[in-house]
Amino acid sequence: MLPFSVVMPVHNEEDNLRYSLPSLFSLEPDQVIILLDRCSDRSREIIEVSSRRLDYKGDLKLVDVEEDFPDWRYRVALLFRMGFELSTNDSILTMAADIVLDPRVKNYVSTVQGSDVKLVSFGLKYYPVDITYFVKRLVTLIFPARGFSGVFIFSKKAWMETEDEEAVRRIPKAQDTFLSNSIKKKYITEHIWLNIVHLRHRKDAKDQYLRGVSAFRISKKSLPAVFVSSVLYLSPFMLKGYVNEREKVRRKLG
Repeated sequence: MLPFSVVMPVHNEEDNLRYSLPSLFSLEPDQVIILLDRCSDRSREIIEVSSRRLDYKGDLKLVDVEEDFPDWRYRVALLFRMGFELSTNDSILTMAADIVLDPRVKNYVSTVQGSDVKLVSFGLKYYPVDITYFVKRLVTLIFPARGFSGVFIFSKKAWMETEDEEAVRRIPKAQDTFLSNSIKKKYITEHIWLNIVHLRHRKDAKDQYLRGVSAFRISKKSLPAVFVSSVLYLSPFMLKGYVNEREKVRRKLG
């Protein structure tokens, strides 16, 4: 089995960690890097106890992050990149505390290391399952290139070659999409559906709005594409965020 690292930011996730950690440690990654972001609950204790109880024998790094980073607009983007830089392996799996992994994920480390594919993302099954899951399955069946999620394996070398750090500091959300788009400039990416469960699926208005902003600023999607997405996913605030951001840019240029 080829070596790989896992990077996971954590902020007060003691409830979800009880479900996600067993699926993470069962993969037997060579290295697990967890960024404890201003945690005030029992997250650290649960991670330490779980790693011993599940007999994890790899390199577990727990990094406490307490300081402010005013140069970064989206803190999560910085946390992930701190973890990426600490990785001693080229293959890195991104992880979140509210994700339950499929053991087959690690089979795709060899894809990233042995081909021109330098990022493989995995489709997520929301809990409870809703219409968004079925729509995404249908869309990626018809348009495979459109599939993407925030859980993915990628090559650290490819990321370092292609990403613009100054640009990523300014993004308001969707750090994962930004990274994927950077790697796509030079390499191939793939999207695979496995049995991966997302325990906490946010669909509030603010989240939808920021997804629309990101669709304009990061994904560079067209207005018709965002309109279709907002209808399919029943997310009117996504369209509003896209339109408002587009008009904001136009006013600056005009």
